[in-house]
Amino acid sequence: MIDYSIIFITGLTTGGLTCLALQGGLLTAALVQPGSRRDGPPPPPPPLSVVYFLLAKLAAHTLLGFCLGWVGAALRLTPEVQGALQIVVGGYMLVTALNLLNVHPIFRYAVLQPPRAWTRLVRQQSKQQSAFTPLLLGALTVLIPCGTTQAMMTVAIASGNAVSGALVLAVFVLGTSPTFFVLGFLATQLRGRLQQVFGAAAALLILVLGGLSINSGLVLVGSPLAPQTVLARLFPGEQVPVPAQMAGSVQEIVINVHDESYEPNLFLARPGVPLRLRLLTNDLWGCTAIFIIPGQGVREFLPTTGETIIDLPAQPPGMVPFSCGMGMYSGTILVQAAA
Repeated sequence: MIDYSIIFITGLTTGGLTCLALQGGLLTAALVQPGSRRDGPPPPPPPLSVVYFLLAKLAAHTLLGFCLGWVGAALRLTPEVQGALQIVVGGYMLVTALNLLNVHPIFRYAVLQPPRAWTRLVRQQSKQQSAFTPLLLGALTVLIPCGTTQAMMTVAIASGNAVSGALVLAVFVLGTSPTFFVLGFLATQLRGRLQQVFGAAAALLILVLGGLSINSGLVLVGSPLAPQTVLARLFPGEQVPVPAQMAGSVQEIVINVHDESYEPNLFLARPGVPLRLRLLTNDLWGCTAIFIIPGQGVREFLPTTGETIIDLPAQPPGMVPFSCGMGMYSGTILVQAAA
């Protein structure tokens, strides 16, 4: 399950600014058209042009998300592959942010650019003067995705479902729409200090989201380099692991699954004894409903309310991490011999 509220907020903040920076020229072309031809229909007024532009943008990206989700379903991404994708996306977002901040010219070469043929098509269409121009220009934004949009495209693929992929991009574009609508008229007026502030804000937000994406990817692949794993080793704190309880020939662990956490999230088990996890849910709607154990081939879709049992073979001494399907919420089973 995907947290669409986070995707909407991403569109409302980072996505709106980065998309406007890259696609603002298309919106400006839809708003400021040359005088209408005598033998053709007059262009629509600016407010209606923005509505046409945004509706076409929404439709095009929804269709794209549907196709990407269908591709993800065909690929049947494993948690490890999904984690690797999130690490790549996070790295690209960091590069994008560093490029926006003008840290070094080298980062310009790492940012994807649309093919020149697409750019020429956009320029030719922007010179037209019909009421269909805002519609077509809005649809053409799908050919020029910003860095944040590209990240959402990867999320659509990782969803592994055509409908979910469509919803991911639709919700994201809806989040960007207020920024386009309010700032669209001001896009050509941003100069000097105000433009610098907008660029810096967008870059900082992308840096944060890129770091979160990399962290989630490391969790999904079960990497010991995941920040929370490293911090837990360096600063164990006062949290006491909950010991597994013997039930016949297996040791059982009971996990209460909430929308934004697993409780408890730290357990102690013995090596050489099979493990049984009992996952309890009650009115669950968050991304924790997808339960993953990296490296164990476990990917369970939990019911909204109920109990799910997962049996694991005897584990060697070490750590058995688990997480939600997005790598946002996690926990650990410490496997070690009794002192």
